[in-house]
Amino acid sequence: MKGKKLFILLSALDAEEFTLLGRAVRSPLMNTNQRVVALYEYFQSFYPLLEGPELEGEVLFSCLFPDEAYNDYKLRRLISSLSQLVEQFLVYLEAKREEQEAPLLLIRALGRRNLHNYFEKKSMEVLDTLDNSPYRDLDYYNRKVEVFTNYYFHPFTDKRAIEPGRLQELVNDMDYSYALKMYRLGNELRNRERIFSEQYQLTGIDALTVQYGDGILSENVVFRTYRSLFNAYQDEENPVLFREFKENFITHIDEMGQDDRNLLFQQLLNYTIRRINQGDSSYYREALGLYRMGLKNELLIDGGRMSEATYSNIVMVSCEEGAYDWAKSFIEQYENLLDDEAKEDTVAHCFSLWHYFQGQHDKALQVLSGHRFSGPFLYSSRMTAIRIIFEQFLMDRTYYDLLLSQCKAFEKFLRRDTSLSRDRNELHKNTSALIRKIATAIYRHEPVDEVKKWALAEMNSGQAFVLRNWLQNKMLQLTALPT
Repeated sequence: MKGKKLFILLSALDAEEFTLLGRAVRSPLMNTNQRVVALYEYFQSFYPLLEGPELEGEVLFSCLFPDEAYNDYKLRRLISSLSQLVEQFLVYLEAKREEQEAPLLLIRALGRRNLHNYFEKKSMEVLDTLDNSPYRDLDYYNRKVEVFTNYYFHPFTDKRAIEPGRLQELVNDMDYSYALKMYRLGNELRNRERIFSEQYQLTGIDALTVQYGDGILSENVVFRTYRSLFNAYQDEENPVLFREFKENFITHIDEMGQDDRNLLFQQLLNYTIRRINQGDSSYYREALGLYRMGLKNELLIDGGRMSEATYSNIVMVSCEEGAYDWAKSFIEQYENLLDDEAKEDTVAHCFSLWHYFQGQHDKALQVLSGHRFSGPFLYSSRMTAIRIIFEQFLMDRTYYDLLLSQCKAFEKFLRRDTSLSRDRNELHKNTSALIRKIATAIYRHEPVDEVKKWALAEMNSGQAFVLRNWLQNKMLQLTALPT
């Protein structure tokens, strides 16, 4: 189908925006090509799906140019023209949403046209408005620096009339802007180092710490919170640094804009989950508290939606902490925030976990076997079933054949499956194979201490596993063969 880019752009518009696009298409200020108008009006009948044989090249061309032979180049040019107009329209929508941008654009326009009196008046008005804004964040300092720098360096500005205090304030604002940019990026890179085993040199941040650590920059609560996060990354084993970061964030969350709230909260959550994955179960309580705070402050919802990963993690963490009533209430209260395609799978898997953590193994398996999972839940649901049957086997050896068949079937499925990334495939395959190996050793009455020793050694050999903490705990708790 020709015009794939155009259809993607049009599909990104909601009904109100698509209608408004029609006004833009018909406006002589944005378009004078009546063929583009005709193309838009033709698409109106197919919005929002924008699919069907009527949109194929030759059919589309014959409707727009009924008296002409098919001309592929002409059709492509027309589609490209509408695509460019839609892109301009998206810029217009964005500028309309970003109300703060309009005064800055006006200042630039006045300055370029040497309307200095109006330029100066508008610059001072914007600076006063910024000083009355509730947040002292990166956006605030960037705007102040841009407005005052443009004003100061305008050729008609009387520089002798500028008070030294205003210039010193400009320098301080530039320091804040640079520092916040560096710490924002620096913390993200420290996070990447832990996820992807990358290394970055951050000498600029080191210089900031030495020069401004306890000086004027530390007066800004956003800067102070970013800096405390960076310190926590420098020594993750030190719980005092984590507490300092968390206290800074919670204490000053109302003094931060939404972008900083979201970014810092996600970093705080990532830090906590990483500690859990490293085997520190005390951080489950921290994670549950953060999730509750995130729900209260709408930090876990984006565009009216919650990701299935976040939804599932909240259920998992709350069940780990034994907050079963709260977990059940969460599942039911927030399921409507899930995408329709993943909703049934996510809710079913979460209810299986809810039963499992309460020791209701048979009910959990009933949920898993009674639902047809798809997508990523094909793997997590089958891995959950293996986990449950393994625990049943540890208490009753008659579950051995069922466990063995589940593991072998899953491993065969993984060998044939090509939809999962190679790394994720290996995670599941390694875990299933190790569980099968452990169960076989136990079933054959091998000495418990030896099973524990080689199983723990294999888990710490550098191979990747899912459910590592759970399996390690099961091995550490293994004290005798089931009777």
